[in-house]
Amino acid sequence: MKRAHKIAGLAIVVAAALALLIIQALWRPFEFHHEPEKPQVYDVHIDINRPDAVIDSSALSRLPRDIVKVPLLQTLLTEDFVDYYETHPTRLSAEGALRRFAFEHDLDWRDGIIRQIFDEPARVLLWRSPDHRLGRWMISMRRNGVAKLVQAIGNVAASDSQLSRIAKLPDGTPVYAIRLATNHTLIYAAKDDRLVIMSEPGMLLDNANEPIRERVKAVTRMLDDGTDDALRSYGLEHVPLAANGHRLAVSVNYLSFGYQAFFMGIDALRFDFAPAANGGESTWSTSALVVPEHLPQGWNSADLWHALPAPPAACARLPVAWAAATQLLDRLGDAGKEAAPILSKALAGPAAVCWYAKSSLVAPVFVAQLSPGAQRDPKQQAAIRHALGEVLFPQIIGAYEAKADSDEDYSRLPVQTAVDDAAGVASWMRPVSALAGTAASSTAPFAKQLSAPRYFPVTLALTPRYAIFSPDARLVQDTLAVLDKRYPALADTIAPARLASTMVVIAPSAAAAMAEREVMLALPADQEPIFRNAARTYLFPKLRAVAQYPTISLSRRNAPLPSKAGWVDVDWHTESGK
Repeated sequence: MKRAHKIAGLAIVVAAALALLIIQALWRPFEFHHEPEKPQVYDVHIDINRPDAVIDSSALSRLPRDIVKVPLLQTLLTEDFVDYYETHPTRLSAEGALRRFAFEHDLDWRDGIIRQIFDEPARVLLWRSPDHRLGRWMISMRRNGVAKLVQAIGNVAASDSQLSRIAKLPDGTPVYAIRLATNHTLIYAAKDDRLVIMSEPGMLLDNANEPIRERVKAVTRMLDDGTDDALRSYGLEHVPLAANGHRLAVSVNYLSFGYQAFFMGIDALRFDFAPAANGGESTWSTSALVVPEHLPQGWNSADLWHALPAPPAACARLPVAWAAATQLLDRLGDAGKEAAPILSKALAGPAAVCWYAKSSLVAPVFVAQLSPGAQRDPKQQAAIRHALGEVLFPQIIGAYEAKADSDEDYSRLPVQTAVDDAAGVASWMRPVSALAGTAASSTAPFAKQLSAPRYFPVTLALTPRYAIFSPDARLVQDTLAVLDKRYPALADTIAPARLASTMVVIAPSAAAAMAEREVMLALPADQEPIFRNAARTYLFPKLRAVAQYPTISLSRRNAPLPSKAGWVDVDWHTESGK
């Protein structure tokens, strides 16, 4: 939901910038009587052939409107919500026009002209910026039919002082920079009926203002025939775009914050829009780019859902590559080198991460499965317990506590250990002071030793089948209660036929409750009264509307996995329990 919101907002902003560029490219002559100062170039580190996301659209003007056809987004992305939480463009700006296209009212003649400009097939390539947003982008599109509109839109064209020539492609095609604000410059190149736009000069030039060979080659191809390597990198070169539709492909590397090395079984997610035909309904569909060789344990998630508490705010199945993950332990010194070979053999299959309304966004619970051999072998169980609870946990968990009464050189509170030999369960907990902690320090028996008013009761538990970890001890205890049949399992809310194939579970009611609480915690009453009032007025009613939706899940269709990397259809379902 949040990702779709970000992509929708980004599509609007990108399309608005594109309108201004087309106006400049077609209305103004490319030669000037004066040469404005060239913009400062800062090197941008991207893989030009592997963007973090790709948007293919038959008409960019329709993309925001079609995105809000997702029922859940219709609840959130109403006009007043978008207008408040995004910038406030003037009524006649390109961005303002595109906003009104999405909601289909208050159109004037300028809106109609700009809408026609964007009624062209286009591809948007996006990369993450330093703040992890999809803030860097490149657009490739045709300019068919635009020239006849130039006379009508010339009155909104930018001045020549905003435009400068900064480079030339090998075939002589000039590259121009257009300054939209003091620190915001776009660049573009046009050839025949094709146009390529980039979000900043560093997309094409290095710090010395010299063209980067690989990127110049890619831009030249886009201008010559509209092709690029982005579709090939996502396995989409032979997957047709629906007539008058859109598709959005996002890499799992981006969605996992760069940790895809641990989740290599799924390479990307794709969202396709097909407009209504023959009186039917417009639809959004979802698929996943699966790499079968990185899924040696298959897809089955049933055991995980039987181990996790219900209801979560959100749960996701993680196809962890344990061999790659445990290699990181070598960086922890002797303790890590001792534990790594034990855990690489002990852990198997997918893992899960879940967030709960009773806890915090920064304190999910992680559940990993032990290998069948480790589950049956008492010696392996003992080795795993030693590696996790006696070596790794005391080594990597903890923070300096200035008031701690500790025998350690680095003052930390002691690890509290609990062992239930009859159940085969061991757990370890260490309090860690933190302003965003899930527990109040004042109520803790060790309150005088804590350095902050709140703390995390960071907890690890090991059972004969699972390893459970969370910064919030309550979530670990709830998971243990599920395994002991004292607490309802998440599996009880998922249709039995989909237990094995389910990838994601979202409970809008719990997610909305967690979001509302997190917002209020982030906006202290004595410091942010204006923002708190705005949240109560605009955001919270939307969250409460979202909370009325039933639990939804994302599951793979009941079909064999491909023999090699390929797209697999997945479906969204509403869950009402058994």
